[in-house]
Amino acid sequence: MISQDAIEQVRQATDIVDLLSQYLRLKKRGRNYFAVCPFHVEKTPSFSVAPEKQIYHCFGCGASGNVFNFLMEHEHMTFIEAVRYLAQRAGIRIEEKRGDSARRDDLDRLHYAHQVAMDYYRELLFSDRYRDKIMHYLKNVRNLNDDSLSFFQLGLAGEEWDGLLKYALKKDLFHTDLERAGLIIHSDKRDSYFDRFRQRLMIPIFNQSGKPIAFGGRALKKGEPAKYMNSPETPLYNKSNVLYGLNFSRNEIRRQNEVIVVEGYFDVIMLHQVGITNTVASSGTAFTLQQARMLAHFADTACLFFDSDSAGMKAAMRSVDTLYDAGLEVRIMQAPDGDDPDSLAVKGGADAILATRENAVEYLDFRLQQVDLNTAGIIVKEKLIKEMAVLAGKIGDKTRRDLLITAAAERLRVSPRSFYDLLEGRAESQSESVGQSAPPGRVADIEQDLIGLIVHYPEYIDSIHEKIAADDFKSETMGSLYSAVIGIYKKLGTISESVLLDHLENNKLRAAFSSLAVKDWEGHNIAATIKGIAKKIAGFKREQLIDKLKGELKEAEKTGDETTAKRLETEIFELIKRRD
Repeated sequence: MISQDAIEQVRQATDIVDLLSQYLRLKKRGRNYFAVCPFHVEKTPSFSVAPEKQIYHCFGCGASGNVFNFLMEHEHMTFIEAVRYLAQRAGIRIEEKRGDSARRDDLDRLHYAHQVAMDYYRELLFSDRYRDKIMHYLKNVRNLNDDSLSFFQLGLAGEEWDGLLKYALKKDLFHTDLERAGLIIHSDKRDSYFDRFRQRLMIPIFNQSGKPIAFGGRALKKGEPAKYMNSPETPLYNKSNVLYGLNFSRNEIRRQNEVIVVEGYFDVIMLHQVGITNTVASSGTAFTLQQARMLAHFADTACLFFDSDSAGMKAAMRSVDTLYDAGLEVRIMQAPDGDDPDSLAVKGGADAILATRENAVEYLDFRLQQVDLNTAGIIVKEKLIKEMAVLAGKIGDKTRRDLLITAAAERLRVSPRSFYDLLEGRAESQSESVGQSAPPGRVADIEQDLIGLIVHYPEYIDSIHEKIAADDFKSETMGSLYSAVIGIYKKLGTISESVLLDHLENNKLRAAFSSLAVKDWEGHNIAATIKGIAKKIAGFKREQLIDKLKGELKEAEKTGDETTAKRLETEIFELIKRRD
């Protein structure tokens, strides 16, 4: 447990723009910053970050929160882990009251299990039993140096069937924790557990915050059918959302505005070792849209640098559509025949890699190099036109799309119209869908305005609460939100947009508040505005009462109850007079 004062100290020491810039390409627009949302697929940025209020809100999908919420959603941290991480980042020492280990949060336990496993594998790598043999392999076969072993936290899974299991049980973990983390497997036949990884070089896979969330295991035993074995998907690890090496490379990728994409773990490690650090691995599979969008948050260009064999080139080509769809420019780096990024780095160091980068070609040129256009027939050209039209349709920016089509038309010696004819029907349907999903306009509803104002200017809460009750709101959601604001303010004695989002457990209320909290009130007379809005909300209550009394009057007249009818007429008259 961490005290509220400590949480507030960490919050105030963390700038949301600085934190989110590690994950997104934020561009300033007015007082706020905008980016393509990391939580849903979009091409037009609708993810807004308000630095003054220290919150974010996506007008497209409704994702919202503060610095803690972002880490919880994006990095699958618990609240406590997010506070710890930001405290360490800000150099703040916080005191915690440890609860019983059995009550530790599930995600927290999963993170802890992976950390324990990484420590175990590291200890085994340098143990007397394995050190000499494995170091010969790492240094003489894989050509890795000590710095790389340390930086990438490589380890070893030994020969024992339950070595990690026994080690972890002594570290306050349970069988269920390790099984949920994908680190052990249950045998139904023997009704016992055994380690998932054995006799493998262990490569930790990290999230963008640098926490281990999975492992890749490279077989060391000859005859092993699976050269590589990866952790299964868990609440921490979703393969489609993770790129190996991004936690190490993102700053350099952002600096160069370019990422080099390789296939395997050792490609990344060896390129880093020779100083090429804007590198990530696709793990040999085609890119998912989520992975491509992650890279688009940091760079404009992706250079695909796969093995020179046909399988490597096919893997590269499977990724192109997705990368273009994410808004990236794609170039192809080709190693000499018989080489891959790993072996080329060993042979020629950084100079060889940089020379290969200098000779990289745009994907269009690379694709057309594979066809002899002088002898290609109609069917081949038709296939290429359709292929390039699909690719062009993935490009959201009109100028870039037109340039690709012009270049493709010139090389294929056809009219650009051939591509545009294929695109027209698709463009119309895209236009309709974009129109339907366009972000809503500025929030104008006065109930929302009142809540946004009193949270940003809490000095008015007491006076407003004397006049307005939750049931005065026409919107049930706004009434609930108002009630939550008052309750949190009374409990803590203070409130802000970021504090409120910490304490709102209802996701619907959190999204509703974030959408109204981004409104800018600069230039308004705040006291007069709040007073005017409060009057209008009080007026709503009066109108509701007038309608209610009119219904009762109608019923009294129908039953002939003159006394009640006369009283109701007087009350209605007074309310209308006060209103007018």
